[in-house]
Amino acid sequence: MLASACAGLILLATTANAQPDEGFATDRVAPTSEPSATPTSLPLPAAIRFALENNPSLATQRRQRGIAAARVVIADTYPFNPMLETRVQRASGPENAGITNRYPVEALFLWEVEIRGQRRARREGAAAGLSRTEWEVAAAEQAVAAQVIKTYAGFQYRREKLRLLDETLKLNERLVEDVRRLVDAGRLRPSDLIVAKTEVSDTLDFQSAGREAEVAARQDLLRALGLVDEKFDTEGPFEPPAWAPDAPALAEMATARRADLQARKLAVTEAAAAVRLANANRYGNPVVGAVYTYDPTKITMIGPQVNLPLPVANTNRGQVFQAEVEHALAADSLRQTEVTVRQDVASGLARLAAAEARAEQYRARILPDLRRAVEDMERLFQAGDVDLLRVIDVRRKLLRGRDGYLDALWSVRQARADLTAAVGEPALGLVMPEEPPARMGAPKK
Repeated sequence: MLASACAGLILLATTANAQPDEGFATDRVAPTSEPSATPTSLPLPAAIRFALENNPSLATQRRQRGIAAARVVIADTYPFNPMLETRVQRASGPENAGITNRYPVEALFLWEVEIRGQRRARREGAAAGLSRTEWEVAAAEQAVAAQVIKTYAGFQYRREKLRLLDETLKLNERLVEDVRRLVDAGRLRPSDLIVAKTEVSDTLDFQSAGREAEVAARQDLLRALGLVDEKFDTEGPFEPPAWAPDAPALAEMATARRADLQARKLAVTEAAAAVRLANANRYGNPVVGAVYTYDPTKITMIGPQVNLPLPVANTNRGQVFQAEVEHALAADSLRQTEVTVRQDVASGLARLAAAEARAEQYRARILPDLRRAVEDMERLFQAGDVDLLRVIDVRRKLLRGRDGYLDALWSVRQARADLTAAVGEPALGLVMPEEPPARMGAPKK
């Protein structure tokens, strides 16, 4: 009799505890694969791909998706199990009490029932949380890609600076030999040879400092790639191709591709679902079921039972208030992120324009003028019209100009990397992108 009275509740249990969608099976944690082998030659696109596949911080971040997917499974599962309560007692009393059953039995089958749409609110919040987590993983991937672009450019920058110092050292050593021959021929004084030797000593110190900076830049790149100590060579030119960015298109792209912005939007949706759930749970849930009694006089009783909570002492106002404040906080964070995205794009464009102007000044005026000055001074020196110190000074200025041009190019590369992070499009930071991003001014080859 008890089973027939509770058949409907048992059917509800079967439905509520049905297996989750098969799609969540793919979210189960799998063993971490071994890092890929590092190639001996690593162009920038391959470096970004390698970091996205092997950086351990990303592997840790991606595990968060499995946790969020598990919350969806939890939200799909009915939170309350039925409760079966059974009491068996021994009855005794005076003879005129009419006790014919010395062992009366009482059984209660009870189940707390959600009647205010809590499951829908839970499911919507968990689904928004899963999507938010996926966007947060994408944001971490975008950050790693931007970091690889910056450290890759930094490593190339330090290598180019070291090459320039090596070239300077060779030039100064050749200058010492030339001066020595001219001193032996009586055309220069011994003091000129001393000055030439000091240039070599000075360059040796700069060269050692350049090697130290190159090692530090390599370690920064290795950290971004998720490696400890690997040997590889970079590819591609250090000087990026010319590119005229479209500011409105970049701003539009940033609002669509910045993963942290999308995560903030879904955080608002998740918080709104939490508010609905808190309101639905505010007054509690009824407990329904069936009661079966076999009393001491052998009378059998069966019927429904309903327990209703009385929200007198606690109406869960605090939980509702907290959920509403968290929703407002999520909305404020979204507005803050939207402003930050626009600021990042505007700042990146301004920095890029300034860096490009400086690099163009070196290309168009400073370096050509310095090269002509060196050629003219060397001709005057060969004719005996100027002394060695003037020749050394002009050569030093040319080398300093080339060094400044490398600094300007590094600023351009860093500005593009910042713009990459601001827009959320790693292709913008590539030195030689294979294809321009959609709706974007293509780099000029």
